[in-house]
Amino acid sequence: MKKYKLILIIAMFLLKTVVVESQNKTNEMVVNNFVKSVFFEKKTAKFIADNYVYFEPINNARYSSEDRIEIVGKHLKKIKKEKTSLINPTDYSVVPYNEYKGAKAVFKTTNNVFILLSKNNPVMYFSFINDRIFSFDYITKGDESLFITY
Repeated sequence: MKKYKLILIIAMFLLKTVVVESQNKTNEMVVNNFVKSVFFEKKTAKFIADNYVYFEPINNARYSSEDRIEIVGKHLKKIKKEKTSLINPTDYSVVPYNEYKGAKAVFKTTNNVFILLSKNNPVMYFSFINDRIFSFDYITKGDESLFITY
């Protein structure tokens, strides 16, 4: 009986590892496609929002979908201006936050955070919900960074 419990525990651990790795690969692919669309293909804010960004449901819809896409567009303009020169089109990668051991922004929760690296330096941080980008911009208050949502 103990043997079966041990086998069951090992199987559950392996299954969880496979699921997390699969989710990481999906999120890394989303970031790669986002970076290509924003920095190299110059896609519209609507295209970016429709394909990559997670919009949290709002009960009191003070802002329409178009307003939220416009806000995303403003953040996209900001990051294009600030980050384009930092991204080497032939030498960038995406890693889960917890796997990067260099200096980085500090977030309270890092389970679904990924870092865009160029020349092994952090360029951008991405927070995910349901395999979509919840945020790609942040502010730092004191020692902690906070994601801006749309």
